[in-house]
Order: sequence, then structure tokens, then C-alpha cells
Amino acid sequence: MIKNIFLTTLILGFVMIFVSLSWADDDPQTAKMRSACDIEKNSAACFRMGERYRTVERDNKNALIFYKKSCDAGYMTGCTNGGNLLYIKGTQSGKEWKEAKIMYQKACDSGEDPACFNLGSINYREGRQKKAITFYKQACKMGNQPGCAKEQRLKR
Repeated sequence: MIKNIFLTTLILGFVMIFVSLSWADDDPQTAKMRSACDIEKNSAACFRMGERYRTVERDNKNALIFYKKSCDAGYMTGCTNGGNLLYIKGTQSGKEWKEAKIMYQKACDSGEDPACFNLGSINYREGRQKKAITFYKQACKMGNQPGCAKEQRLKR
């Protein structure tokens, strides 16, 4: 009986340690960054968490969560990167492209030339050539050379 209680307590202790380590999820620096994002609503920390999930963990689902948080907090590159994940994941008729366009538009309006370029690309793939040219032109004015090239090609 005492042996069973001891064994159960020991197993429970290992499980609790394992769970606490998995909840900590990361090294102290990453835990601090996650806290800054989740608790302090720090847009740069949310963006860095998105980058971590996308590049290190290769987990686009969680990366998108953090990119959306950074976008909502005003970090426009988070909007662009979140839009990229949605654009790649989605289809022309799917809700992902609609979400991507919203994120891209927010970033484009704030001066992110890649977002303007990507809005051009989505509109082009949707068959909206005039709208695509408008976004490519906007990206070009911001210094985006591929935007300039696409605008010129589509104007022909």
C-alpha cells in the first residue's frame, strides 16, 4: 500500500515537472518574450514570437496567431507576414484570402510596400487587373522594384 502511494506520488511528480516544463515552453528569453506579448501587448514581442514559430518551430498555425496579435497592436510587418501565411494557405474563394487582404490593406495603408505588392498579386489572381495595377503602382512609389515591373507589364 505504501509502495503504491510512493510510486503514484513519484509518477505524479514527474508528470507535473514535465507539464510545467512544457508550459514554460521555452528558454527564459522566449518565455519573457511570450509574456511581453500576451500580458503587456507588446507588438514587437508578438512579432518576434511569430517569427520564432514560423522559422524555428516551423509551426505556421501558431506563427499566424502571433502575427495577428502584432498586427492588431500596430506592428505592420506582422500584418504583412500574417497576410503571407494566409495567402499561401488559402484559395481564391476561401476566407484566408479575405483575411490576407484585410491584413495586407492595413499594412499597405501604413507604408509597407510588400503588402501593397501582395495586394496587387491577389487582385491579379482574382482577375482584377485594374485594381492590381493600382496596388503595384502604390508599391512602386514606395520603392518596390518588382511592383514597378509588374505595373509596367500589366499596362501593356
